[in-house]
Amino acid sequence: MTVMADTHPDVDAVDRDDTAIEPLPELETVTPGQDPTLAGAIGDTATLDDTLALELDTLTALLWAPPVMARRVLDALIGTRADRDAGRTATTLPGGSVLFLRETHQTVFDAAVALVDEGSPATPVLVNARLAEHGLAGRTRTVMLDIGSPPHGRPVADSADLPYLAAALIDAWYRRGYTALLARMTHATLQRPTAELAGHWTALTTHQHAAETRWLAIRDALARS
Repeated sequence: MTVMADTHPDVDAVDRDDTAIEPLPELETVTPGQDPTLAGAIGDTATLDDTLALELDTLTALLWAPPVMARRVLDALIGTRADRDAGRTATTLPGGSVLFLRETHQTVFDAAVALVDEGSPATPVLVNARLAEHGLAGRTRTVMLDIGSPPHGRPVADSADLPYLAAALIDAWYRRGYTALLARMTHATLQRPTAELAGHWTALTTHQHAAETRWLAIRDALARS
């Protein structure tokens, strides 16, 4: 389930709709399979600006980081490939989580993960080659140029910053989850019968507890990476 936010022009007008955020859907009965925290919600344009800048800094640090550090950070965020294949996601981000709001950022991250899973370093050159192999080089060109050669005047994220940037990224994900839960509950109070409100609250609280467990575990793993 994904929720509301404005799209963001951080590069140019062509990229204006390239985000993972979609309009809030009509209210549904919340079930364990519908977790608003995985996508979250973002409130204002300033917050979106900061989040997208953080995403790019994190990707830059990831692709320039030593391979061992990059693997440790990825394992902390999404688990090892074996964990993901086995569906062990209680303490990492499960599939369907929106860690990167900009779709092209997620595409670059996915390419880096695929390389690391194969035992290869995820350098800018190798990631770009993987993107080209899958016909994605065109749509990610601007992002990869920023990662490989940041615009004049923009600070370059250092690989030593990677665990801290990843921690800030997971903090942003966790906070968006709360925003989504509050929006969902507010919508329920306006649209659903009074007798259903407790059930909605209970279901959303269950999602909050799961998100907190993931957030704490990932934060701990990043502190040790």
